[in-house]
Amino acid sequence: MKLETEQLLATLELLCSDLFVWETTTQGEFNLWNLMISEGFVHLTDIELAFKHWQKIEEWGTPTNQEASDYEYAPLRSKRKDNTWNESIANERQGYYQQLQQLIKNHLQNIQAYNLSFPKTAHQSFEWGHPYFSMSIVVGETSDRNWFCLAPTIPDQVSYDDRSRNQPTMQIVCEESPSEATQTLITEVQILLNNLTPITNYGYYYGGYKYTYQHQIVGAIAKTKTTAIELALQAATMVFFEKRTIEFADGRNNSRKLSQFMNQCLANCTYYSISFWDVGYTYEVGQTPAGDWLGVRSQGEFNYNP
Repeated sequence: MKLETEQLLATLELLCSDLFVWETTTQGEFNLWNLMISEGFVHLTDIELAFKHWQKIEEWGTPTNQEASDYEYAPLRSKRKDNTWNESIANERQGYYQQLQQLIKNHLQNIQAYNLSFPKTAHQSFEWGHPYFSMSIVVGETSDRNWFCLAPTIPDQVSYDDRSRNQPTMQIVCEESPSEATQTLITEVQILLNNLTPITNYGYYYGGYKYTYQHQIVGAIAKTKTTAIELALQAATMVFFEKRTIEFADGRNNSRKLSQFMNQCLANCTYYSISFWDVGYTYEVGQTPAGDWLGVRSQGEFNYNP
């Protein structure tokens, strides 16, 4: 580690215990996707399993399979008074998903699918038990070297950041104006996404919470794989990040000194928030003069409060 970073890290260690350190020499470029990989949130899967999981979430009506878990967050679809799911709807949507999957396979190269979840070992640090939640994304490269990413919307019952002001984006997000060939692909995908209308799912519903969210598939296209994934996860409301002045809550020890250190000693201070339904992670970081990143990592969980 470079001397300048070591000196700043020594100061930060005196101000807080939940440190975050990113050494660019050994870990590479710091960005949201690399952060998620480094933290153990990203696991390879395949496109068939990804599409199957998106459909399973619709069938369950909840972010996880309540039948396979003894931790009931919400009633099963079959037990709901407002159940609108039936075999006809399931078959119709399965047809659209099959068309979408085939369209992706026919028009994208270097297709990769990822399962995103918080590490199972993280349960040991939570106060409450939580269903094991995961979501899948699919990303691939277009003929003109752009990257296309599809992701499902993610419920968020933990964060208190500005993510709540952003609603899922129905239209495919484009980093810049696409070429004619890519625009044709976007149009064809968008038609299928429009047919896959949002499905109302339950989050934590008991105890008067009655939390619901709209499950749908969103997409993004960009020049790089990393940017396409970041834009898609933002559109899905799974992640939120922005550059801003860091202000830690007064309840934290040395909050004023810690805030002062972050804003005066580090550049490009940025707030990152990642939601896994009822578990969330935040990273408040800044860049050292040597190009490394330092900051504070924290996690939160939804607590039932009757």
